[in-house]
Amino acid sequence: MALLPPLLLSCILVLALPGPAVVTVGGVTFHVTNKCPFPVWPAVAPNAGHPVLAAGGFFLPPGQSKRVGAPATWNGRLWGRTGCTFAGTDANAASCLTGDCDGRLTCNGSVGAPPATLVEVNLHADQSKGSSYDVSVVDGYNLPVAVWTRPANRSGDCFIAGCAKNVNAVCPPELQVTTSGGAGKKATVVACRSACLAFGLDAFCCRGAYGTAETCRGSVYSRLFRDACPAYYSYAYDVAAATARCYAQEYVVTFCPSRWGDRVAQG
Repeated sequence: MALLPPLLLSCILVLALPGPAVVTVGGVTFHVTNKCPFPVWPAVAPNAGHPVLAAGGFFLPPGQSKRVGAPATWNGRLWGRTGCTFAGTDANAASCLTGDCDGRLTCNGSVGAPPATLVEVNLHADQSKGSSYDVSVVDGYNLPVAVWTRPANRSGDCFIAGCAKNVNAVCPPELQVTTSGGAGKKATVVACRSACLAFGLDAFCCRGAYGTAETCRGSVYSRLFRDACPAYYSYAYDVAAATARCYAQEYVVTFCPSRWGDRVAQG
């Protein structure tokens, strides 16, 4: 995988079915919402030394939300899987068009296959330190995601917006991940790889002679991601990206937030 931003953050969730109140683990709750016009299968993987949450993944229909609990000091990553098919009783026979984790609904700690937009979170129990989170397309993009605190921080310092453009719609052919549209139908772009993932060159992956902030300055490809999603990390040393540092007991993670370019209503 491509080198992630210097501050390797990540994300969270524990599945809770609609209706009954959710008992949080350690007092932190994530409200995960799917505003996409199609199903999303959120997945979560912990950093080393942290527990697996929500068995690693679950199903989230369009327009639905789930409240999710996490330990106050949990670290990991969250992403959305798309185009998943689960057949029969053999979960291992399942697969997703994007973000797949070994063909399983419950990833159980496995990291998803890139490209996939990553929400990265580093939780702190100490309010003076503050928790931190970001959104990364260092390995590529499949869905727009927005993250903020609840109650909302009106200063904007705790808000990471979605995208101004649909990256899949502007993704160049050499980076595209497509799926067949069937007989007589045009293939659909379901994800956009990063240049590092597509070509594996040190200059794109910020490694070797390009392994410092001074020598790795991004590329025409990372600027494409930057233009579409200004708040996201577009390459490993992207100093213009937004990292929110906010302590809260509740966070909101929204896939496909509102319409393209709109700032999500916070609350």
